Amino acid sequence: MERIVVSDTNIFIDLVELGILQDLFFLPWQIHTTDFVMDELTDATQFDAVNSYCERGRMTVGKLTAEEVGTIFQMTSTPGCKISPADFSVILYAQKANFNILTGDKRLKTYAEKEGIEVHGILFVFEALVGHQILPPALAIELLQRLKELNKRTPAELIDAIIKKFEGMM
Repeated sequence: MERIVVSDTNIFIDLVELGILQDLFFLPWQIHTTDFVMDELTDATQFDAVNSYCERGRMTVGKLTAEEVGTIFQMTSTPGCKISPADFSVILYAQKANFNILTGDKRLKTYAEKEGIEVHGILFVFEALVGHQILPPALAIELLQRLKELNKRTPAELIDAIIKKFEGMM
């Protein structure tokens, strides 16, 4: 079983908005996140959707030690730091347990990779969902088209490349 830390709220938000959060939990992964990330889910619908998997024991919400919290606030208060406390919580949690990170945040991705942490994004999730036959390619294509509208930060050319790959599977 792969171990993945679902880092940023953006992965959860995208999956909730696309109506496929439940599909993430059919993958052969242990899904983890941090209490900092849960606190970033300020939309009640999104929070309730994600939290329901915590309540059912399908996702682990890692709690950081007081020392780690101190490190997070020390790092994020450094002048010029553009990484949020939630992002640092994910980095520390992933380092501590040797987990991978899922994120769509470019700054988090860059920082984590410099720290030697394996990082993947929403398109990796889509490839896994199709690869594990959880989503059929045609539905994945439809959802990726919607993702282009919902999340302008995910490069359209990368989405188009995955769409083309999925079209070849039909």
